[in-house]
Amino acid sequence: MKKYLEQICWATALVLLFFMNPSIDTPSFCFFKLIGLNGCPGCGIGHSIHYALHFKFTQAMDEHTLGIPAALIILYKIFEPLNPLKQTENGPTTNAYDASGTATR
Repeated sequence: MKKYLEQICWATALVLLFFMNPSIDTPSFCFFKLIGLNGCPGCGIGHSIHYALHFKFTQAMDEHTLGIPAALIILYKIFEPLNPLKQTENGPTTNAYDASGTATR
């Protein structure tokens, strides 16, 4: 379970963003809005990811230009451990043999 904690966190965030209602004005957790500024570099990225997950790419780009790439990167991070070709910490997942028949790394 601990091994997949990062993937569980990302998947939970995407599920919450998928089911959010972007038309409702909810309280913001944005530090910049809390101190009274009108915007920040990340404003709208949550809505943008929501629209990207619903394949509404025009609306996603209108909310934030990095929403679609962010959604793709998060999806990659979730499914990355399932890649059978991924290298292990000790090298490739398959052993290579030299002419003497002994395993090399």
